Amino acid sequence: MNQKRTWTALLFLDIILFLLALSINIVPLYFLVIFLSFFIYKNGNAVLFKEYDERKKQKYEEYKVVQNAVKETIRKGNILKKKEL
Repeated sequence: MNQKRTWTALLFLDIILFLLALSINIVPLYFLVIFLSFFIYKNGNAVLFKEYDERKKQKYEEYKVVQNAVKETIRKGNILKKKEL
């Protein structure tokens, strides 16, 4: 939990620096914000958004199962055929 708190604090610092850079229009501050944003994205994304990424991955896997089932049904041609008794 300590790691998540650290990355969250860095993210809020980056947001504050971004708003400050917009308000006072200092160009080097823009570059600092960009660098800090890439650093947070590269190293802290897995910590900050772990639960979201897991849910997204699970939904994608469910989507792929349905998509493969639809492809198989279309390939076999069973989509509109009536079963004979």
